[in-house]
Amino acid sequence: MKRHTQATFGILGLALVAGASQASADVESLIGSEVSGEISAGWDSRYFYRGLWFGDETTWTNASFSKELASNLTGSVNLFYTDVMDDALSYSEGNIGAALSYDLGCGTLDLGFVHFRFYDGFAGTARGGVRGTGIAGLDEANELNLTYSQDILGGFSGHVLIGRDLTIDGTYGEIGVSKSYELSESVGLDFSLTAGYSLDSYYTFDGDESDDWTHVLISLALPMTLTETASLTPYVSANISKDARDTTNSGADRGDTEVYYGASLAISF
Repeated sequence: MKRHTQATFGILGLALVAGASQASADVESLIGSEVSGEISAGWDSRYFYRGLWFGDETTWTNASFSKELASNLTGSVNLFYTDVMDDALSYSEGNIGAALSYDLGCGTLDLGFVHFRFYDGFAGTARGGVRGTGIAGLDEANELNLTYSQDILGGFSGHVLIGRDLTIDGTYGEIGVSKSYELSESVGLDFSLTAGYSLDSYYTFDGDESDDWTHVLISLALPMTLTETASLTPYVSANISKDARDTTNSGADRGDTEVYYGASLAISF
């Protein structure tokens, strides 16, 4: 898995160096001009998802495609893969998602489905160790989610998400705000603040509160335009573990407030 991820990351980097405009044109000719999307790859010093720590030193690749299906209605598909580079832990994950987005005028309503695949178990497996049992050893999970987003005051955008995990019968809620600033013609600054909440023991473990706040995530990103279709985005984030996450994250020495960083390369078409 790890070689595949690193190879994909390297191919994307070469595409950028060789000329992202040509790469974008090739993709467009292959799938059609009515489909838009983005192919990206990146590296993270730590991998947190919805406030839960999964591993350090991760590489990932992502591909997203969208198409207008009708007036105000857009369909999209997203493919994602990540792999931990840590020698002590084996963790790799892939997921595929699909969504329908409807423009309400005042905001956007998204209905989505995601299938998660955990190749080394949900909690990963120590190198040379044995996979965990119960939730920690899950191979896969399925989720239905609903998101409403809209512009709010002062140039900020806001969103509310509710996701129901059909595998463990747990529910996750999230609220967030974000804002983008233009620093120059080719450099921007993106700010986001997100808070998550666990309902019905959404991936909580011994010592965690089953119905409580999971985390607060604060992020700053610096998107830089390289070409008409390519961009480089370094970022820094702070994950603040709350009562539904702190005990588990602290057990892995990743509790309280954890600052991490990373960067991604993207080609849009």
